[in-house]
Amino acid sequence: MSNINKHGVDMNNKQIKDLYSIEAVQDLDHEAAATISGGSLDLSNLKDGKGKRLDNIGNPRLDLYNFNNKASWYEVTGKRDWIAYTGVKFTGKSRRLKAGTKGNFTDPFNNDIESVRPA
Repeated sequence: MSNINKHGVDMNNKQIKDLYSIEAVQDLDHEAAATISGGSLDLSNLKDGKGKRLDNIGNPRLDLYNFNNKASWYEVTGKRDWIAYTGVKFTGKSRRLKAGTKGNFTDPFNNDIESVRPA
């Protein structure tokens, strides 16, 4: 007699099924994962979301590296606000970006964002 139950677990509680063969288990793309975790921040280097983009920022970024001083537009998905800073490591001037909003940055933030974090 087998010690394996209908969920693929034996009596010693060892998983023997492939994780993806279990009903309702699925792999998530970055956008879906960011949404589930509370949302994300998207940036673009041109107004109205055009141009090069840095999408699905889901965690604090001390430095935007190649995107430093380039952001002209933002979109905040999910239910949490974000804070954008003009300096690396959350320094300089800051602007709160409200959850569920998008818009163009204006001075002194246009093309001057270097770090971001959830509020």
